[in-house]
Amino acid sequence: FQELTQPDPTNRVSVGDSPAALENLAHDVIRGDFDQVRRLATRQLVTSADAARRTVLMQVADAPETPVQTEKCILYLFELGANPKAADANGDTAAHLAARRDHLRLLTLLSFDVKWLRNDNGATPLMEAARTGSWKCAKHLLHLLRQTKFNECEEHGNSKRSRLLGLEDRESRTASDLARLSGHSELASYIEREMRLVVDAHGRISGLTAQVSGICSADAAAAEQLCSNFPLAFAGGGGSTSGHQRKLGPA
Repeated sequence: FQELTQPDPTNRVSVGDSPAALENLAHDVIRGDFDQVRRLATRQLVTSADAARRTVLMQVADAPETPVQTEKCILYLFELGANPKAADANGDTAAHLAARRDHLRLLTLLSFDVKWLRNDNGATPLMEAARTGSWKCAKHLLHLLRQTKFNECEEHGNSKRSRLLGLEDRESRTASDLARLSGHSELASYIEREMRLVVDAHGRISGLTAQVSGICSADAAAAEQLCSNFPLAFAGGGGSTSGHQRKLGPA
């Protein structure tokens, strides 16, 4: 569990020599211009960073909205070696930046383990989503923890899920604390409701009233539908490479 959330200092990216080229590539990815991305992107460029140690993947994650074509561009960056665990000068990964911006399209393309790394403030992407009121990304992360392949309930019961939801930053604040302190009381209540649930070894969920159960089931169904709108995304995938190995040719 500690290895799952602990930042790896080796993931700090070296500053490259072409910040303008990085910015241009990020702009084309954000626009979803796959042909231009294929022309500009190189392995060296997608693994380098700007002065703030932000890679092209991080710059894309920090965009508030992207078209569906951006997904193909992001997967191409992975094919060239983009590292989703890379951290900037603040220890933020692409997942932290995406969660902060409510950039669900990018967040769904990242592996599960990347979505629970801490930054230099001890915050996970869920904490960032809670702090900024990023409902789509917060619901996505919470929904993942209801899935047996991620919460590993057959082996751990509810303990892994409970520990991830109860993680605290360096100021001893949980995701629900950050949501409430930032004025997102409805999101804070939503997270707290998830924290009260218990998943047993068979994946059965208890702790819901009939009314709340119906609401949460609708939320879960909506999240599934949302993820199904991203056919190449593996929403945390269970493995960190299965979605990245797809070879992308010309559109």
